[in-house]
Amino acid sequence: MKTITICHTKGGVGKTTILINLAIFFANRGLSVRVADCDPNKVATFISKVRSKNKELKNFEVKSINTVQELENYCNAPFDGITLIDTAGVDNALTREGIKLGELCIVPVAASITEVIGLKTFEAIVSSINIPKSKIKILLNQVHIKAEKFSSFEEQLKTEFEFLKSTLPQLNDFKKSLSSGRSVIEQYKKDELCSAGKRFEIFAKEIEEMIK
Repeated sequence: MKTITICHTKGGVGKTTILINLAIFFANRGLSVRVADCDPNKVATFISKVRSKNKELKNFEVKSINTVQELENYCNAPFDGITLIDTAGVDNALTREGIKLGELCIVPVAASITEVIGLKTFEAIVSSINIPKSKIKILLNQVHIKAEKFSSFEEQLKTEFEFLKSTLPQLNDFKKSLSSGRSVIEQYKKDELCSAGKRFEIFAKEIEEMIK
């Protein structure tokens, strides 16, 4: 199975939120999922503990990682499932190792021109560690719910990395669901999946197709 890294050396872009929701998506698909939690905040570790108390919820395995050696050992251990790596929003040896180990690296970027500097810094890091740029995919995150076209912004970024077709909106559903240890794909309003859940499913299915 595949190893997916959620990464960016800029904080506050939604890496952990995306990772947790993706872990739950795959778990609900019946796949075994493990998470290498390299983020000092250890939010993924906390959410897994919350979910473990509710036997009705499918959970994911998680290990708190603090060193490069720990990360290498964890990811290289035999596992028949999906491995997700959550990285910190800083440039350090652990983040770089996470990028190296990921067969697919998802980089969340907000649709704001202020993101250009952060992405250029990330591009320089990718170049310095000499990995295939084809495995880096840009996810436009925290976009306006009604926004549909981003071609002009993509041109402004002038990045060599490929953009994912799907985007994720900035909605409170993401925060609300995590507060109860759930994913937006488990949040329903009047028997209908919430707006954030619908959009996240589109994104998750795109990733699912990419790793087949």
